[in-house]
Amino acid sequence: MAQPGAGRRWGRWALAGALLLAGGAGAQAGTRSINVGLQAGGTLSWVTSAIGYFGIDRELGLRVNARTYASKDATRVALRSGDTQVVVDDFLEVTLLRGRGFPVTAVYPFSLLTGGVIVPAASDLRTVADLRGKTIGATSLTDKTLLLLRAFARAKAGFDPMTASQVASVPSPTMEQFMTRGEIQAGLPFWHHGARMVSGGKYRQLISTGELLRGLGLKPDVPLLYLVARNDTDPGTLRLFVKAVLLAEERMRRDDGYWDAMLKEGLYNLPDRAQLPALRAQWAAGLPKGWSAADLNNTLLLTRKMIEVAGPDVVGLTRLDTRAFNTRFRP
Repeated sequence: MAQPGAGRRWGRWALAGALLLAGGAGAQAGTRSINVGLQAGGTLSWVTSAIGYFGIDRELGLRVNARTYASKDATRVALRSGDTQVVVDDFLEVTLLRGRGFPVTAVYPFSLLTGGVIVPAASDLRTVADLRGKTIGATSLTDKTLLLLRAFARAKAGFDPMTASQVASVPSPTMEQFMTRGEIQAGLPFWHHGARMVSGGKYRQLISTGELLRGLGLKPDVPLLYLVARNDTDPGTLRLFVKAVLLAEERMRRDDGYWDAMLKEGLYNLPDRAQLPALRAQWAAGLPKGWSAADLNNTLLLTRKMIEVAGPDVVGLTRLDTRAFNTRFRP
């Protein structure tokens, strides 16, 4: 015997199912979909969040399926398996990934090489030459800013910090604590930690990455991070995603409300809200201005400098594979 209301419930379910099927068919016909891998704590999550916040996905007819992974290695595994189609990775890693058989290409620069060497505001260190014999905190021996500093110091000050100074492995979030205790005299934190440290007034920038690059005869706006995509990703969808990223970044520049929403959502931990303007300014300074063969050539020249100073064993490769980069994915 049918339960009371069963007919009405079935009617509602059938109607809902029909609407869902109709909506799904419409979405398939008019909406492109892309799977994006986010590294926990990475700034690509800011941008994908902004794409939804500003309704850019609806404007462009693009569904962004974003999934967060615990580490950069995890995003690479997801990329190789096909669980995700696009991630952010650095310019050296693209060549390394292809060398390991990953079918991927860097399709658009995501962030410039920014940041620099941070010292206490009261420090008597004034130039790179003053770093000789001092202890420098770096996130790793392959940190791009450290390699850049080594190249600059060898060319301009006649010493290599790896041999004439002490380089200590220090996690970026704890660099301020190590410097406060005097265990390191200078640090190379991630750009956002550096911006926060300087904004508080207790620290200053000894030299920026732009100044290091210029000192080596290179352009100051060399891309560091790229949007890296599987080669089997639909080109039209990929181009649409690049457009969505650029639109989101442009609106993020101007919209105060987004940053409040982003922090409230927990996409970035900012203990002191007074540091937000410095964080935003440093983020905006790292946005690429475009994508051309000239930008790729600057990246190639920087790679050669790094290999020359640190050696292929430290850098991880003997040359940059320019075939791993595609400048045609401009919206």
